[in-house]
Amino acid sequence: MKLNSWGIPAALSFSLICGCYPRANWKKDYDYKSLRNIAVARLDSPEDNASSGGAVRDMISSYLIESGVKVVDSKVFDKMMQNAAPKSDALFAQIGNLAGADAIIDGSVLRWQEEKEERVYYTGPDGKVSYETAFYNAKVDITLRLIDVKTGEVVWANSDSYESFDIRHTMESAVYTTMRPLKKLLLD
Repeated sequence: MKLNSWGIPAALSFSLICGCYPRANWKKDYDYKSLRNIAVARLDSPEDNASSGGAVRDMISSYLIESGVKVVDSKVFDKMMQNAAPKSDALFAQIGNLAGADAIIDGSVLRWQEEKEERVYYTGPDGKVSYETAFYNAKVDITLRLIDVKTGEVVWANSDSYESFDIRHTMESAVYTTMRPLKKLLLD
């Protein structure tokens, strides 16, 4: 089979786009528009950066509020979770309902790598270093789930990995790209 001149670049572009786009999964027959109050649970965090789950949680809450969704006060939800048995979807549902939520967002920060300097050295034809470039890369991987408080069922899930120059921008971008499909379900 012969590809014309645009076939290979188009195929490569398509595979790169599909390979990098977050893959949301959701229950198709669920009424997302009925959700008006959402609680955001404390996200699990890597041991080496325990505060990352709180930072991502705050960004998710900010994103929901910006989108017009009411967010249950995390202190109320946390207080109720404090004396509860080990974490489970059914427990989240019960406590979320008591806290006044219609659904709960739960998840994990799988990777939180602060920006670090990496230097790349370029050599000239004579083998000597001709110049160098510094890169500052931060990486964040998150996974999120939406749990219905009436049934305890996970009705939406998504994850994303994002890499950028600083940790704040990286975290914001990971949250926005992960939450965008849910926002569409809630508001469109």
